[in-house]
Amino acid sequence: MTRSTAGLTIATARVVAAAGIRGRPSGAGEDPRGRGIGGRLRARAARRQVQSVALLARTPGFVRLRDEIVALADPRPHERVLDVGAGSGLLALAVASGVSEVIAVDRSPAMCRHLAERAAALALDNVTVVEADAACLPLPDDSIDLALSNYCLHHLDDAGKRQALRELARVLRPGGRVVIGDMMFRLGLASSRDRRVLASFARAMLRRGPAGIGRLLKNALKLLLAPSEHPAGADWWRRALGEAGFTNVGARELEHEAGLVWGRRAG
Repeated sequence: MTRSTAGLTIATARVVAAAGIRGRPSGAGEDPRGRGIGGRLRARAARRQVQSVALLARTPGFVRLRDEIVALADPRPHERVLDVGAGSGLLALAVASGVSEVIAVDRSPAMCRHLAERAAALALDNVTVVEADAACLPLPDDSIDLALSNYCLHHLDDAGKRQALRELARVLRPGGRVVIGDMMFRLGLASSRDRRVLASFARAMLRRGPAGIGRLLKNALKLLLAPSEHPAGADWWRRALGEAGFTNVGARELEHEAGLVWGRRAG
């Protein structure tokens, strides 16, 4: 750990305590190296996850989606911003210099450490990184002006997504805004968009030859036996935000698999 990263971790712990945040600040977990073979394997898997997420965040598609989320959210200098499922900091680091404070929440200790190091390297002392779950935010009620999320909530099933939206409504101040970018289709053939998105993915895999065919079969088997992704369509998101207490709700499907949804907390 570099000197600047250590300083951020200590400062973050103080900010977390002062703000009443109940999650674990970055750097507060166990030794990331772990113990024994199992610990080394877990650490290696965590490093691969961080590298994969960081590489994906730099692709043109994700950069364009980030820019659309930020433009739609219109963050302001006085605002306290929450980034749910912050990952490598695609959103949090993009808005930090233009707002009062960013609280970046992620459930992965390795991602939290990586993001804290990146924020320190950029001398962003208004970024607080907290290890926590999207469905149980460690924040006081009415404490956030703007909530953002990108490609996080599709990892939750529909009940989990609804709980995460209720948590966002709880921590947002009355009139506070939420903007979410995520997969916006259903894993099925019910709608033309669903069929188009799935067919596009299948064609992309097949063009890769044997490796792509193998990945396609692996994903199909995973979907049947142990699904880890649960995307929802735009209509579902509109209804779910309304049920969670948001007004001025809107959603927009993009030309690829992603979409945007937004709203304001009533009150």
